[in-house]
Amino acid sequence: MSIGSELTAARERADMTIEQLSASTRIRSGLLTAMEADDFTRCGGNFYARGHIRSIARVVKADPEALLAKFDETHPAPQPDRVRREERANSKRPTLHPARPRWAVVLGAILVGLMGWGMVRLFTLPSDVEANASKSTPTVAVTTPAPKPTAKPPVKPTTPVKPTTPAAPLRTKLTLTARGDGSYVTIRNSKGIRLFQGVLGPGSTQTIKYSGEIRVTLENGSNITVFINDTKATPPAKRFTILPTGKIATPED
Repeated sequence: MSIGSELTAARERADMTIEQLSASTRIRSGLLTAMEADDFTRCGGNFYARGHIRSIARVVKADPEALLAKFDETHPAPQPDRVRREERANSKRPTLHPARPRWAVVLGAILVGLMGWGMVRLFTLPSDVEANASKSTPTVAVTTPAPKPTAKPPVKPTTPVKPTTPAAPLRTKLTLTARGDGSYVTIRNSKGIRLFQGVLGPGSTQTIKYSGEIRVTLENGSNITVFINDTKATPPAKRFTILPTGKIATPED
């Protein structure tokens, strides 16, 4: 019985299919089929084939040594060929290569030639320049006079405009002087705000400066002398109004 037949019989005794054996050994089912058909060329060599046989024997509960001995009888290990030994010996011998030209020497000769050509050109360059200069036509240079700058008219200094100071509002000076027994006096502005209120006794004086209307009420006008802006005035009645201009107007009833 061949090794492939013994592998098939061992698998069948274990009641396993090719797919089940492939899942347990992780060997491809196609390779297992080829091994059972005595085709071990797909294993990649006797070393890998022996490893696959050992894995199969472990899964199917077979004796791996008997299967390996059967495999070694039918598939002996190949001996190294004499030709291969000679090729390996020849590959280790030193190889003689033909002499190659020394490129450094060649490059050095090229550089020396280029330097010599440059020196020749350096010494012959002035004569070439003179020959070309004699053949050239002189160029006439035309100079255009620059335009004269236009004088700007002198800028007259501007006199700064002084800000206009607003006229101060007119302030009326009212002076009341009491004589005799005096009088009770009330002074208010146009809005009824009291500026002064009280009794002017004999010889007393009351002065008020105000920029608006001044409304005066005298209880006893004959005992009060009125001065508007330091000028004596005669009020027409006990109640009168002094305008900002200093004039007296009688209040309308």
